[in-house]
Amino acid sequence: MKNYFQAEKLKYQHTFLKGIIVLMPLMSVIFAAWLTHAYFAVDSYNWWYIGLYPGMLGIVCGMIGGKDRRKKNVTIWSLPCSMGKIWDAKVLTGAAASGIAVLCIVIFTIILGEMMEHILHYTFIIRPSIAAQLFAGLLMWLTTLWQIPFCLLLSQKIGVFLLFLVNIGSYVLVASTISLKSWFALFPGAITSRLMCAVLRILPNGLPAMEGQMTYSPELMEMQNLLIGIPAALLWFFVLWWVSRRWFERQVTV
Repeated sequence: MKNYFQAEKLKYQHTFLKGIIVLMPLMSVIFAAWLTHAYFAVDSYNWWYIGLYPGMLGIVCGMIGGKDRRKKNVTIWSLPCSMGKIWDAKVLTGAAASGIAVLCIVIFTIILGEMMEHILHYTFIIRPSIAAQLFAGLLMWLTTLWQIPFCLLLSQKIGVFLLFLVNIGSYVLVASTISLKSWFALFPGAITSRLMCAVLRILPNGLPAMEGQMTYSPELMEMQNLLIGIPAALLWFFVLWWVSRRWFERQVTV
């Protein structure tokens, strides 16, 4: 498996993949610092996992899946290799890229937040602790892993542009609403937003999770949501990985 993963990474050494997974988190942090000031950390993370992160994953998976798709996958289907392991390598490459991007958003937010507070003397209305931000980053990565096989499959079926629209649209239009429901775990795109209520105290609509705010309810703040959301997100990941892997393997015989 290690050789498959290394071979997959080599395909993107001279592409814009590395730039995207660093520049998009940086863009989210800079815009939040520039536009919101007192709500900096809140908006930095909220804008990230509601819109920019799904968009970045769509682009990344489009690049990973599209490179071979442009050649109708002939270059890999003709190889004496396991098609399942080739797909696994693509999923792992996407997961690694998403992990680096999430690490970047957390590090950039922490560093810039410290600079704004101690050098520019800004006062934040909500300032999550460093431990909470690190934990939130881990949760963001774990609860969005399902998007990797999902987006890779869509890149093969409908192309990169429609993939981008579907992935962002499902978040912007649906996730922030469903994440308020008790059955949020049935829609994987709603899980991250729901868990951030308890960990970062950010509502899905980007407002601070405080009494009196629109859409606030005490149930959103319960830590037991993590016991539901994390296993559900990982289950979605493994199911979508298995389904997409089986589909990819069958293309060789078509």
